[in-house]
Amino acid sequence: MALLPKGIPSTQQHLDIAEIKNDLVVLKNGVVALVLETTSLNFDLLSEREQDTKILAFAGLLNSLSFHVQIVIRTHRTDLSDYVELLENQKNRQISNGLRNQMGIYIEFIKNLTVTNEVLEKRFFIIIPSSSGISLKPGIFKKLFGSKEDVVNVDEAIDRATTKLYPRRDHIIKQLKRMSLFARQLSSSELVKLYYGVYNPERGGIEKLQLTRTDVDAPVVGAKTQES
Repeated sequence: MALLPKGIPSTQQHLDIAEIKNDLVVLKNGVVALVLETTSLNFDLLSEREQDTKILAFAGLLNSLSFHVQIVIRTHRTDLSDYVELLENQKNRQISNGLRNQMGIYIEFIKNLTVTNEVLEKRFFIIIPSSSGISLKPGIFKKLFGSKEDVVNVDEAIDRATTKLYPRRDHIIKQLKRMSLFARQLSSSELVKLYYGVYNPERGGIEKLQLTRTDVDAPVVGAKTQES
């Protein structure tokens, strides 16, 4: 890989992220953050009583917090080509002509939907930062030669932060369950893909809807997304 001309900063120098390690994000100011992805629900489809219950549960979550959180909703385009291909394969396996015709109608509906409309998907995240950070120390090469930043005490920052972050994570996950929402912590590889897509919206690709044969045969289709 060719080196950048002297005096031209790399993209990484403009980012606030120092490193992603142990499923955590370490910022350059020493703050360590944990990212949860949570499921969602259609509030408008709930009865009035159910809506009131969810509102009270959400209010309880907010009132229980003694630390800062950030709620992020990310909207992205979804590629349904794999889903259509899977449906075509399932259609060819059907013995009944009636089922084949019904699946053919559904496949055409999906194709027309993607042509006339942009299929968008939303992802919901809760970011939990540590209250404060430690001063990150650059490595000896950075000090002597001004080369690429090499932080030497990332492990120390992570060790200090996890004692507070993990109980906070467990508390939020427990509170979300009261609203029938389920959250999980993103892994390091998922964090890299997420931030790459955020900082490179044109090159990050679009989300692909990934379904297995079991998902299609099930009464309720379960969808998973993966960065293309």
